[in-house]
Amino acid sequence: MTDALPRLCIFGDSHYACLKQAHVQGLVDVSGVDLEYWGHVGSRFRFLEVRDGVIHPLDDFTARRFAKFNEKGRSFLPASDFDLIYVTGARVYVWGLFVRVLSALGEGPFVSSGLVRRMLADGLRGQSGYRLAAGLAAAGQARILLSPVAYYTAIPPQHAGAITPEMAALIPTHLPRFWALLEEIATEDGITLLPQPEGTVIGGLFTDPAYAVADHLAKGDYEHHNAAYGALILDRAVAIARQGRACGDRERPAGCGQEVGC
Repeated sequence: MTDALPRLCIFGDSHYACLKQAHVQGLVDVSGVDLEYWGHVGSRFRFLEVRDGVIHPLDDFTARRFAKFNEKGRSFLPASDFDLIYVTGARVYVWGLFVRVLSALGEGPFVSSGLVRRMLADGLRGQSGYRLAAGLAAAGQARILLSPVAYYTAIPPQHAGAITPEMAALIPTHLPRFWALLEEIATEDGITLLPQPEGTVIGGLFTDPAYAVADHLAKGDYEHHNAAYGALILDRAVAIARQGRACGDRERPAGCGQEVGC
């Protein structure tokens, strides 16, 4: 009798679309896992709550919308049905959070390391998508991974002046530490947080246009990313599911290196 495949769910908002595109286009080998998607656009996340390890829509309309885009027609998401749930995007943003902390640090040597950690912790835990992930993790029924929304594609006109020279000078030293702190904070909540893949980042705090959606300039869409980006994210999720352990553990899954942001 063969062992059952590890059950992997990709849960997210519109940012999970690039993973599904990578899957459909055959950019990632998803063999060896039982893969399922559950998600919808971010505006519907206002109508979700987590109770006892299950994400429930708050109204019938939201339930139907999530069910429509799930191959099994699920109107709610129980952690107990999966071995691993990869929360992707899910309205968890770090770009603005990092900018605020860098801005404070750039004003002078008045911000302690403890305050930096507090700002990052409060900023992360205050987001509704993160609280959904934490609620799933608290049930202890599935391993929970989280990838926040990727940085903006370089560079939205409305954010062109957001990074001052003083802040830019701090990025090489502080950004790795910010990600490490977010990983520590998430670990406290039972979540494995995976940083944005380093190879996709340019200018310290923006995403390489090679990973932008098609015609992103004409569309003014600097937030979403393409199947090539989704392939990087999906590939590491599948690798973790196959290995049965998360990146950051004492033993990393085969092929889970820094080139994909593990």
